[in-house]
Amino acid sequence: MLTAIHPAFTAKKSRILNALAVPASEYTDLSPKGSVDEGIRDLIGDLNDLEGLVTTSSCAGRISVFLEGRQVQAHGGDEHKGLRGQTVVPSVPGGKGNGGQWIFVSHEPFKLSDEAQGEDDFLIRKFSMSVASEQSNRELLETRPKRFLKFQFEPMILHVMSASLLHARPVLSAAISAGFRESGVQSLKNLDDPLAFPMVAVRTTGLALSSVIGYMHENDSETRYQSLVSEQHLRILLETANERFRANTERIARFQSQLIATHKVPNRNWEEAEDRRARKRAEGLQQQENCHSKTPNNRREDDSDSGIDGIGHSIETM
Repeated sequence: MLTAIHPAFTAKKSRILNALAVPASEYTDLSPKGSVDEGIRDLIGDLNDLEGLVTTSSCAGRISVFLEGRQVQAHGGDEHKGLRGQTVVPSVPGGKGNGGQWIFVSHEPFKLSDEAQGEDDFLIRKFSMSVASEQSNRELLETRPKRFLKFQFEPMILHVMSASLLHARPVLSAAISAGFRESGVQSLKNLDDPLAFPMVAVRTTGLALSSVIGYMHENDSETRYQSLVSEQHLRILLETANERFRANTERIARFQSQLIATHKVPNRNWEEAEDRRARKRAEGLQQQENCHSKTPNNRREDDSDSGIDGIGHSIETM
């Protein structure tokens, strides 16, 4: 028997659903992307239909090329001289702060067109790089610190706020069963704060991929991105990422199916998926008409509270 749902949870869920009901052209949230990924819209809808659950942040998965952030100024300790003689210390490896930036991002598999297939340097240029010269590579070996470009695939991550641990349990069970084996429940705050509702993090590292493919070449006259690998190497990485994206999509479907099956109660008038989607589309159109003249005042903030940088669909829960 599930516990009674606290009114504070109901109020938080209502605010989140009202924000998600805003027309897509007007919707923004706390994430850099600022919207819900198309690949998990149905999953988000199904989750938010369930009693005692609401999604607070999500990313369907992504292929990206990311430039590491700058090293920080040293104040003693582990330090060394950089390219221009400045004193620096190592930042967090692969860190996204201090000027780190996305060079390329795709929230769906990225397929090369026939025209692109015939180009010898399509991905090198697509990722804003040029072929490194031997002189540049020698300078790289002599330079500390180095800012690398990384090619990455990151599988789906989803945060689901639950009214209680009993509401959280079937979400966690479905996630682990579907292959999101590093999923867990963040609930220690509940020991001191009854309004800090348990948060289920649905995630996996098993499909993740990260590889250094280039670096930022910087001197007094110019800054450019140089490739450390060949075009063929980049195409192999992209093919691997696309394959993992497909596996990620299959796991999302299993998670969605198992979650719905867990909550399907005998004698309940449960809708089939197509019927539910048709009803939700109709309701969404009605909500867009109702919300068209009023847009929620969502503050833009750093999404560090969620522990995930760069995810789409991230909404305040306070």
